[in-house]
Amino acid sequence: MDDMSPHVSTVFKELFEELRFMKRQQWTITNYSVLILAAIYWVKLPELSHGQSKLKFLAILTAVAGSFLLLRIQSNMARSRCRLDKLHKTYFERDELEGIGLTVNERNNLEGETWWRRIAHWWRGWEFLLALMLVLWVGAYLVAHAL
Repeated sequence: MDDMSPHVSTVFKELFEELRFMKRQQWTITNYSVLILAAIYWVKLPELSHGQSKLKFLAILTAVAGSFLLLRIQSNMARSRCRLDKLHKTYFERDELEGIGLTVNERNNLEGETWWRRIAHWWRGWEFLLALMLVLWVGAYLVAHAL
């Protein structure tokens, strides 16, 4: 790592910051989507017969759009993780990788970029992604049925 040039070090730090930013964006998207669902529920429009169906459609659309954005960010995070793997492989020695906490399996996985590795990066953190999407869909369902 001592021979890592300043521009490579900058790229490395930027990739970590990009991952941190994208994780925050996932929470922000979920929070704003829930606020939109709450606003839809609050509005209701009882005086318009066709207004309720439009609000129900808007609730479902909110869940669809929010889910799409969450999945898009997950895909971008996978790409950034692949790029980090390449930096680890190129600029770190095996003992340095061990020193920063990579397991033997993780160090061995750096050896080759495979389609399986890309899929593994995409699924990393899926439980949080699933929870965020579940919040959107349960919220949309509750709002649509309460209208």
